[in-house]
Amino acid sequence: MRQSNIELLRIVSMLMIVMFHFSVHGAWPEGGPLTSDVAVEMLSFGGKLGVNCFVLITGYFMVSRTLKVQSLLRIALQTWFYSFTILGLFLAFQPELVTPEKLQRALLPLCTGEYWFITCYLGLMVASPFLNVLYRHLSPAGRSRLMAVGFVVLSLIPTLTIVNPIGSNLVWFFYLYLLGGWIRDQKPAKSKAEKSAGLCLLDPLRIVNRPGAALSFLGGVGFVWASMAVIGWAQRAWGFSLISPDYFIWQYMVPTFLASVGLMLLFTRLKMPNSRLVNTAASCALGVYLIHDNPFMRAWLWPHLTWVYPLGPAAILLVGAASAVATYAPCGLIDYARIQLLEKPLLAVIESKLGESLKRADRWLSDLDDYLRRFER
Repeated sequence: MRQSNIELLRIVSMLMIVMFHFSVHGAWPEGGPLTSDVAVEMLSFGGKLGVNCFVLITGYFMVSRTLKVQSLLRIALQTWFYSFTILGLFLAFQPELVTPEKLQRALLPLCTGEYWFITCYLGLMVASPFLNVLYRHLSPAGRSRLMAVGFVVLSLIPTLTIVNPIGSNLVWFFYLYLLGGWIRDQKPAKSKAEKSAGLCLLDPLRIVNRPGAALSFLGGVGFVWASMAVIGWAQRAWGFSLISPDYFIWQYMVPTFLASVGLMLLFTRLKMPNSRLVNTAASCALGVYLIHDNPFMRAWLWPHLTWVYPLGPAAILLVGAASAVATYAPCGLIDYARIQLLEKPLLAVIESKLGESLKRADRWLSDLDDYLRRFER
């Protein structure tokens, strides 16, 4: 059963991702006012934070479950549908945007990086049975130490040294997946001291729980936004070029990462009744991503909004936020229609034709899980 508080976070995360794309894919003029440039960059912050939350949510639910083949099939079919459909529309109405490279990526969207998130996410799902064994095999203290080591290697060192020793989105997804399970298994505590008791000093949960989830989130956001303004000013005043103003927005950077953990904790602790509307809207979040961040769509969509730049920072922030809602609503409706009119009937046909094969595949995954559990013991 879906938990509406977590599903609401899924929606919020996708809205932040849309604002990120508004920022990074817009054809913004160079050499404009610093305040306008900072406003554009401020909207980019939430994108990687939203990606982190998506993967944390996956680990939160999946670390104790068995992978189903239907889950992989559903994501693959959804990706192919939108890639092929949007390609067909642009071939018909704007063929000048269909370059040979984009055509190849659209025809092979799962293995050419057309949707980097989908490729990494499917890799994560395939690896999840093995990650689940690793997670179960560790004691709470071992999990805390693992989270601390991952934080140092994958986040702290890249932030402080401008060098990422691993530099893999997939490895980062593995870490977030395990951390999502660790967040789920943390027992409620009455005080900040209890929240940190027994956790390794550099465990992200201990770091976030010390000041509190809300302050960690707000502190991370505030730090990144302030750094954008300061670095942008230093570039113009002194020619500073060591790092760019958007340096701290990336998903593994300490401020963004801790803000992601803080936001995840806030929503896990949010008390709200089950909402069918929220759950339904959240079920379309991946479709919103596949539609609006299709390479053809983003090349067409975002340049239409650069008119807001001369209006100043307030207008940029307002239009950026409004564009996220205006993008989510129609894309979500399109995906809801796809689910009802295409996905459910198609999966029913596949089930009727290949039901036994799918069951055997699920049994194989279940047997693999059981085997790994025995190996663990």
